[in-house]
Amino acid sequence: MLSLGTTDRKLALKSCAKLTAHMDQMLDNDLHMTLPETEVAAFFKAELRRVLRDLRVERTVEHVDGSMTACKARQNHLKAVILSSMAEDGLCKEMPQMRLAQIDPSLRDEALSLHSETYATFMSDRFNADIQQRATDILKRSDFAQYDKLFLRKATLEAHMAAHVALGAVPVHACEQARTAAIDLLSGHQTPERSEAPALPPIPPEPVATAPTQKPCVTEGVDLIQDRFTAQTIHVQREQAMQQPEEPEFDGTAQNVVVERTYGADLFGTAVRMIRRSKSQEDTSLQKLKSVSLFLYLTGVQMVTDVRQHHIDMFGHSLEKQLPKHYWKSDAQKNLTFRELVETIQNRTDIAVGLSPPTIARHLTTIVGIIRFAANEGNTLPFTPQTTDLIPIDKRSDAQKRSVFVLEDVQRVFAHPLWQGCKSKGRRHEVGKILIKDHHYWINLLLAYTGARRSEIAGLRESDVGYDDDIPFVHIRENTVRGLKTRFSQRRVPLHPHLIELGFMEFVNGRRSSHQSFLFPEAIPAKVREMCLQADGRPPPYDKKFGDSLDHVWRQSLLRSLDGNPEKYCVASLRSYVNDTLINLRQEDGSTLVVPGIDRRDLMGHRPLDVNEGTYRRDAKPLGPLYVAIKLLPRLF
Repeated sequence: MLSLGTTDRKLALKSCAKLTAHMDQMLDNDLHMTLPETEVAAFFKAELRRVLRDLRVERTVEHVDGSMTACKARQNHLKAVILSSMAEDGLCKEMPQMRLAQIDPSLRDEALSLHSETYATFMSDRFNADIQQRATDILKRSDFAQYDKLFLRKATLEAHMAAHVALGAVPVHACEQARTAAIDLLSGHQTPERSEAPALPPIPPEPVATAPTQKPCVTEGVDLIQDRFTAQTIHVQREQAMQQPEEPEFDGTAQNVVVERTYGADLFGTAVRMIRRSKSQEDTSLQKLKSVSLFLYLTGVQMVTDVRQHHIDMFGHSLEKQLPKHYWKSDAQKNLTFRELVETIQNRTDIAVGLSPPTIARHLTTIVGIIRFAANEGNTLPFTPQTTDLIPIDKRSDAQKRSVFVLEDVQRVFAHPLWQGCKSKGRRHEVGKILIKDHHYWINLLLAYTGARRSEIAGLRESDVGYDDDIPFVHIRENTVRGLKTRFSQRRVPLHPHLIELGFMEFVNGRRSSHQSFLFPEAIPAKVREMCLQADGRPPPYDKKFGDSLDHVWRQSLLRSLDGNPEKYCVASLRSYVNDTLINLRQEDGSTLVVPGIDRRDLMGHRPLDVNEGTYRRDAKPLGPLYVAIKLLPRLF
């Protein structure tokens, strides 16, 4: 129980709201990790190098200063066992009985004492303050949440464990090398016995320092381009990098602990490893590889360690001033170098040059991200890359970057013969008396009445349509032909009454009676269509181009309905239209939203605003409030 210090109901409710917000903020700060995995890995590697260095010095001194006793050797062994227990079983105040049973009975008391001492060290404020200070120096940040601090402590514990176990398996002395050197010295410098003092051997001349011709460290299976940089040769290297083997897993034996590992410094190999680590969506991965392809094409630099600031400057300048908006569209272009491509378009006023500011920003951000990832692998650069002045200023507002349908234009589009009556299936854009209710008809109508993404509707199964308390809805979820864009995309969206009047449920029932699992098989891309037969197949990655087979008919409808479509509307404009309509509905006071923001986000599949929205709610949102919102969308015809 908590006293609010007042009997006034309004004041108490206000205090409760503030207290709830404060507690949510505390939970958010304390329990959410903000450190990326790459930064935790970088900190672990730095800690491992530091602990190994200090431990090797300590063990070497023990071997030569006379302090190495049987007791000390025994403690070194026990320390490795104790650290392994803490890393694998958790940082416990007492050693687990299972671990203790594996230790010789005569050593258990000593092991328990050493375990208690080690535990106290790792839990001490001074030890953890030092960890955070080292993390600040290495990662160049200090805003660690409580969860971050625990992960940093875990990384330090694992570094200590790995160092002690590794030094237990690898000796710090070099006895065998010393013996070999002595034998070689004796066998190579024997001289005949003489009565007089032997002459000193001549002093050999100082060796002339020559620069070693060291072969660049390249990812396994990748060949560097030796001649012309064209789309074709770059594509070959990209495919080679994508075939590199996965990192081997630890097999559980001490002798196979890998402390240091060398990674190829080639850009493509590094980019592929970065993509695998981040588990990017397929379209995002392809975009990142496209950025690397362009960097090689425009600069000729293939190795991360060869990149300099002037290369990044050159890349940004070429993207803005020289590269055509449309490139590598023909086999002839794919066999040209960048300089040859530029020469072919000189004085051509019909070819647009220069990519858009957001695209340039994306390419530059990708290259900088690869450079930072390479540093975590040990391939560092002698400078900090800068891109601030390389990104052109985009004078458009966010709302101007994509056209949003207004109601009048949406109604003009759906007044087109495709939805009102056409001549025939082959003459969908000519006025007639035939109404063909196929995938072209239903998918676009569903988009305009739900605000869903095209891929979400085009990939619906017949089992994704149903009723909940007499409210018709579509269930947007992953299946065997398409994934979802984000984890928030899975949702149930009520169906507008107009769709029911037009016969959508009858269309669904027709699919069910014909035993067709998917509502719109014609919209499924050919590359995944065969997956439909795999009832329990794994969902493929999200594909924003899912449903491209609808594009031609849709674009023709826009061009003919809107006099050439001067506003540049696209299929995504329907999703924006639904969101814009709902967010602009106001109560009589002119400011209060008719549709609460939380309901609109649930309909659109957008990220929740805070922890309260995202965590403390049912996964299946009530359809009643969402149905009220959907019915507010105006009828389109």
